Amino acid sequence: MELIVFEKDSYYKLMEEMMRLMYKVVREAKTDAIKSAKKDEDLLTTKEAFELLGLKSRHRLLKLRKDKIIRGYQHGRRVLYSREDILNYIRGQQLEG
Repeated sequence: MELIVFEKDSYYKLMEEMMRLMYKVVREAKTDAIKSAKKDEDLLTTKEAFELLGLKSRHRLLKLRKDKIIRGYQHGRRVLYSREDILNYIRGQQLEG
């Protein structure tokens, strides 16, 4: 077995550079995923989804996303929702009522 020894400062610089590269790759992948999802379907912001659904409680929207009734795409702190899923949910509610 071979052993590689780093100075403490060199190790932290290497780790810092690796983390910077990893965050860059993840950020680019998320951006690409959002762009491709926007091409495939129309996405709504949380505010737009709220207005379309006519909801008063943020918890209801989160529950719909958690139960996978409405797809949500997380991009950093921002969540985008599928317009198609929201419209299908509304249609389903109208048929029940």
